[in-house]
Amino acid sequence: MRAVNAYEHQQFEQAMDLYQQIIQHVPNFAPAYNGMALANQAMSGDEDKTIQYLKTAISYDPKMSLAYDNLGRIYYSRQDVGHSEEYFEKALQYDPHLTSAQLSLAWINLLVKSRPRTAIKYFKMVLATNPDPKIYYGLGQAYFASNQRTDAMEMITKLRDMGQEDLASRLEKSLQENSDVNDQTDSDSSNSTSSSSQPSGLGPLAPTPDKPTGMQVHLRGKLSDY
Repeated sequence: MRAVNAYEHQQFEQAMDLYQQIIQHVPNFAPAYNGMALANQAMSGDEDKTIQYLKTAISYDPKMSLAYDNLGRIYYSRQDVGHSEEYFEKALQYDPHLTSAQLSLAWINLLVKSRPRTAIKYFKMVLATNPDPKIYYGLGQAYFASNQRTDAMEMITKLRDMGQEDLASRLEKSLQENSDVNDQTDSDSSNSTSSSSQPSGLGPLAPTPDKPTGMQVHLRGKLSDY
């Protein structure tokens, strides 16, 4: 689809124009509003308008998991963790295998909510389909934060087996510097006592070459002429 191609080539104004053309022909085509949100955000447009586009997408397609995921990223960037977590969970309600939402919830529970055991659950979900070394690093941090030192050490060994000495050393250093960490239980506390750090390139706002805003674009339908 031309609108998607324009977005992926960072031709955001053209993408916006093409999404608007789609809406003129099919006003209730929810993915186009998601696309407009991404283009608007990439152009550093009014963030409230981005949110409006995403919520409009959801109004036409209440099961559109990517729109919920993108709203989670927006609210995370605003440090509104409550709404961010709510939207990521909503995204998983409609797409239980959406790894971006799983990963976002893993880091939120580890770094913000001080709920390492919940973080472990989400990191394991991600690893089921994405054995990225940084996920093992996060899982190791979560094991350590919940005082599961043996499992944390296994993640260090796993990272070294994968040739990821830098991540392995960082995780090992965390264990050495915080050897007296207390066992944390899942609670509503928002003050983390863990020294966990999120590696670059992961998390709710991580951009990639095809997702300059860190958000996700996806159109469904047969409007290939646009």
